[in-house]
Amino acid sequence: MTNPDDREGGFYWIRIGDQEPEVAQWQTEWNQWLVTGRELPLSDLLSEEVVVLSEVLLPPATSITLSAA
Repeated sequence: MTNPDDREGGFYWIRIGDQEPEVAQWQTEWNQWLVTGRELPLSDLLSEEVVVLSEVLLPPATSITLSAA
């Protein structure tokens, strides 16, 4: 996963520099990281410090409970 051009759009665990790991969304359309909880995408300077720690995250499984009416 070293080539960002090959990266699938979605959510990943990343680390920026020596900060704590956090979840971010890779936007393939704009080649930008959107970090959860921030309003703007990462600057080009900060993007250079991103280390991707995971493969693309799968959406959480939701359980459906059916009840008899």
